[in-house]
Amino acid sequence: MRGAYPVARRLLLGLRGDRRTLALVVVVPAFIIWLLSEVFARTEPVAPILLGVFVFFLTYLLTAVGFVRERTGGTLDRVLAAPISRSGLVMGYVLGFGVLATVQSLVLLASAVVFLEVSFAHGVGLFVLVELLGALTALGLGVLLSLFADTEFQAVQFIPVVISPQVILGGTFRPVSELPWYLEWPARAMPVTYLIDAMEYVVLDEGGAESFAVALGALVAFGTVAVAVAGLVVRRAA
Repeated sequence: MRGAYPVARRLLLGLRGDRRTLALVVVVPAFIIWLLSEVFARTEPVAPILLGVFVFFLTYLLTAVGFVRERTGGTLDRVLAAPISRSGLVMGYVLGFGVLATVQSLVLLASAVVFLEVSFAHGVGLFVLVELLGALTALGLGVLLSLFADTEFQAVQFIPVVISPQVILGGTFRPVSELPWYLEWPARAMPVTYLIDAMEYVVLDEGGAESFAVALGALVAFGTVAVAVAGLVVRRAA
């Protein structure tokens, strides 16, 4: 764990002049939620789905593009020249991108309250927990896929292949239980499915406590695996 804090601090300080990334973290989530509030006459039924999808999508985009920059810009190589353990390097990047994902999640929360007039059946605290677990999973996925991208554009190209199927099959347009069996099984193995289930319980009190417990456990498992895989990816990239 030696060196985790300096790596995270350097990553965050390096973004002070990066207007594109700061806009992606703060401006874009609020703008998207505002647009949706103008489009939907009744936002309450769709709010949990929209919040789940966008926290996952935006966190993936932020992390994948950010880590590609770290690799291609030579920043990762310079960090490795410092006396930092590999575990510290891994946790530093997870902490740094995690702070950005947390800020982005809080902006989504505030935007949902202001523009969508969302109320939380089971409290804001539980909502934030679910939101951060979804962001953690997307963070690990973003770091993993960034290893296979040489440019920011290539990182974005993974969205139709990896993110879009999760959005389509995860309960956004049709309940997962109503899908054909050959689509339901893959959907049950996707984190967005459980993220939307958990959001619907927290916001609308749908699904029941037992289903929520399953969804929450699945998100914890996905998040743990995602961070572990992200650690392996950072070590390999190093």
